[in-house]
Amino acid sequence: MLEVLEYPFDVIKILRKKKVLKRHLIKKESLINIKIAVLGATTTFEVVEQLELFLLKAGFKPTFYACDYGQHYNVVMFNDEALLNFKPDIVYLHVSPESIDELNKSNIVSKEKAEIELNKMQKVWEKLNTNFNCSVIQDNFEMPVVRSLGNFSLTSTTGSFQTITLLNQMIAQEANKLSYLNIIDRFYLSSKMGLDSWKDYSLWLSSKYSLSYKAITHLSYTISKIINSLLGKSKKCLVLDLDNTLWGGIIGDVGKEGIDLGRDTSIGQAYLDFHLYIKELKDRGIILAVCSKNEFDTAKSGFDHPDSVLKFEDFASFKANWDPKSKNIHEIANEINIGLDSLVFIDDNPVERDIVRKEFGSLVSVPEIGDDVVYYRAILDGADLFTTTSLSSEDMKRNEYYKSNQKREQFLSTFKNYDEYLKSLKMKAEIAPYKNIYLSRISQLINKTNQFNLTTKRMSLQEVEKAMVEKNKISFYARLIDKFDDNGLVSLIQGTILGSEVEIDLWLMSCRVFKRTLEHSLLYSFLQEAKNRNIKTVRGRYVPTKKNHIVSNLYKEMGFLFVGEKEGSQIFEIDLKKYSIPNNPNIIIEEL
Repeated sequence: MLEVLEYPFDVIKILRKKKVLKRHLIKKESLINIKIAVLGATTTFEVVEQLELFLLKAGFKPTFYACDYGQHYNVVMFNDEALLNFKPDIVYLHVSPESIDELNKSNIVSKEKAEIELNKMQKVWEKLNTNFNCSVIQDNFEMPVVRSLGNFSLTSTTGSFQTITLLNQMIAQEANKLSYLNIIDRFYLSSKMGLDSWKDYSLWLSSKYSLSYKAITHLSYTISKIINSLLGKSKKCLVLDLDNTLWGGIIGDVGKEGIDLGRDTSIGQAYLDFHLYIKELKDRGIILAVCSKNEFDTAKSGFDHPDSVLKFEDFASFKANWDPKSKNIHEIANEINIGLDSLVFIDDNPVERDIVRKEFGSLVSVPEIGDDVVYYRAILDGADLFTTTSLSSEDMKRNEYYKSNQKREQFLSTFKNYDEYLKSLKMKAEIAPYKNIYLSRISQLINKTNQFNLTTKRMSLQEVEKAMVEKNKISFYARLIDKFDDNGLVSLIQGTILGSEVEIDLWLMSCRVFKRTLEHSLLYSFLQEAKNRNIKTVRGRYVPTKKNHIVSNLYKEMGFLFVGEKEGSQIFEIDLKKYSIPNNPNIIIEEL
């Protein structure tokens, strides 16, 4: 039943089954509560209903505040009491060309129109940031369906085309400056769908909806993906079949020389374009893996084809054997050390897709790509599973990090003593208070780390910025390098001082540096800073989840005493007067 919420959408079915879908989805376990304010320049009722379905499917239980039609500016600028009391985690501003008052005024030049509208928006953004310190999502603008100037609107200095083009550019520039602002690209979505499908004039006349029902579905889905990204739910790894997925033909039958790949045929070109798209995903930080029923050497040889853009070295995990693909997917997740819910599986075979769906449910995303390579790229891109709201240097190097981990595992196998292995890595760490240059990465780490995460607390970028300067905070990040690679910023710890005590709010670490004792060095630095500030007691909380059991005993291992439970958390304490802070012999602390 839930497949109706998978891209590409059957909008009619979604509209018919909304209530049934909600009743089914609301029963999901461990839904994360989130409060979203939807502020509309036009009617938003249908947007809210469909957005709720997509968020429930993603594991969120949203509560909504929605203002009356056209009141988005007033409820913000005049401090609507209901909105203030609601205290949203996220605000979505639903705007459209119909809400631009000056758009069709022929006596005002386009640049001035755009600047007037931008000024209004800036006031709203600033007010929201002041009142709620939360993430803000806003639409940019599609082109109007009708143009009184016809084609001349393109070049007219007062025409709608130039106004919207300039305004969209200005909005994008503001989003690059404001860490809390995220833009929904309605211009792209409408261009892809076509304006005649994007708009429904009868809906505008009858109900003041600025979009068609079809457009509302696609917009709501995109909003949900932005929220997924903000809250650490985007996918991280693309798992690929080979035969008739990355090339045409069965390589075991025709050999690498016989597969269809390259510019010589139309189908070969389609596979090549799919390669290029996947390579772009890899280059922006998506992990690649292979899961194919094949002989290993035969499968590997396909990437020696002269027209193959992808190479064997591009894959962090490579499973080519005759085991069930569900078994291999489990092993890929374990090898890379990420959750199954971070995986996307692509296979031309509908039987294999169905088996994986039945095995993993909604954990592993399995887009319905069909069996025609002509549509693979468009469907995978349209599914928008790898949406991001930020892109760090660590993201760009993610595949290299995992390849380095493979080298470390091979290196480890040459040692009988693990301590000797750790010393041989020649690890160095930079541990220091938060810095502006790292805030985006710190926020990203907070919102995407699930396994080594003691409290599971999430923070927006603006909340991290605030924590950096607050005098009652102790906030440290950790970077790590070793003989194989620079791992980047991979861990952090943050605490709040309350008199002579400090409570650890955050303590987390990327999975790619597990078992290298960095957590010891980071905690010791934190405790030393606490001592320097005359702190007597350090308190830590462990909030159990389905994913963070690996740190369930961490506080005990570090010498903390269990003192009880509170609101589902296990509480641990350490008396700094009685605690001698050791050194970690495996890691040298220095500025990197």
